[in-house]
Amino acid sequence: MLRNLTRSFDSVLKLQRQTYPHAVRLLHTTDLSRALFTQYACEGRLSNKQPTLAATAGISIHATPTASEADNEYVPYRTELESGSRVSVLIAALRERFRLTEKEVERIVSDEQVHRSYRNRCLTHVLDTLLLEGVTKQSFVEYPWLLVLDQKRLQLKLELLKSMHMLDINHFVPFLRLTLPRLRKLVSVLNAETNEYPQKNRVYYISDKLGVSPEIVTKYLSKRLFILEMPYEMFEKNLEHMIHYNVSPINILKDLWAFRYTPKSVELRLERAQRAKKDKIMPWMVRCPEPILQRSLKLTLDELQVLGEFSSVVEYVAHRLGFSVSETKAIMDRHPQVHTVRVTKIKEVLDYLLDVAKFTRFEIAQVPRILCHSLKTTRQRMEELESIGCRPSTLVILCRSRREYDKFLQQWNDQRGTPKQINSS
Repeated sequence: MLRNLTRSFDSVLKLQRQTYPHAVRLLHTTDLSRALFTQYACEGRLSNKQPTLAATAGISIHATPTASEADNEYVPYRTELESGSRVSVLIAALRERFRLTEKEVERIVSDEQVHRSYRNRCLTHVLDTLLLEGVTKQSFVEYPWLLVLDQKRLQLKLELLKSMHMLDINHFVPFLRLTLPRLRKLVSVLNAETNEYPQKNRVYYISDKLGVSPEIVTKYLSKRLFILEMPYEMFEKNLEHMIHYNVSPINILKDLWAFRYTPKSVELRLERAQRAKKDKIMPWMVRCPEPILQRSLKLTLDELQVLGEFSSVVEYVAHRLGFSVSETKAIMDRHPQVHTVRVTKIKEVLDYLLDVAKFTRFEIAQVPRILCHSLKTTRQRMEELESIGCRPSTLVILCRSRREYDKFLQQWNDQRGTPKQINSS
């Protein structure tokens, strides 16, 4: 039976070759056709659900397709059929070398550069290279981009870092992100001033002066490299001025632009801030325009004048409302933003609510949020409510959004025949 089918298939091919000689070039020999048909017959014995002979051979008895038609057949790619992902290899390598939490793994893998590179680069080689140099888990978690560094350039960068005074490679890990020429110049500058510091390195000198770990110092200095390359005397004097005027170490590191000003101007600005009794002197006071500094110092002096004998805003509000300090703190904690409001603004709002609008201290205590709102808006809304004969039973409506406030007015106008007292809560 198989032989008869083969002969019939050959006859059809000969007939089509005579009629359409160009349509059967792919099946140019009888041996090829027999091979295809034999393969089809064998596969058909294993499964009755196999495609027909014509479908397997890519032709039809009635109309033979050209090669271009077969080439145009498109099968969409399905990612769910993949047997594995290279990100799993990276995660397995990280877990094999470190004890990482899910949050730490997510931080490393979700890093933009790691996510962009793990599919086409083997990141475990860089990981092992840095591990051999002593880079710890904390550094990889803080700087996931370490994994995508170029292997050849990485070796050269590590050699440069090891050429200077270094107690731990993790103290200088952020510098590995620099280009090779930039890092070479930086290391040259640091090595040139080894004799200037007892710590043998400007990074360690800053760390010692500020009482901050070297890892934190380099985290911020790596973004402002001019600190490591500016003249030693200028840098040292500015640092001493900031320490003398009690500028917070972390604030110094976060705002290093103040070091670009002359030591004399830095000292004068910091001294003015201290004379104004600024409780928190910031580096931006050194570099801000003069009008901004004057306004800031004036606000501080005005606050001190309002506080008077009281040492905090809580004590002042407790005095104005007639509650104990602990009770007032509990009231203000219900809306924590009140603690950040200037005491001068709180004074103006309390003066209006108590003396003009005639609200009681209990009504104010029920809605501490009112102390955060603009006095202009509060006064405007109270005047508008009074003009339509409305005296709200609470201060809540004065704190609502514009849309909610307009809705309340509409409801009041619709119920104009009701008593003038309305509960707005």
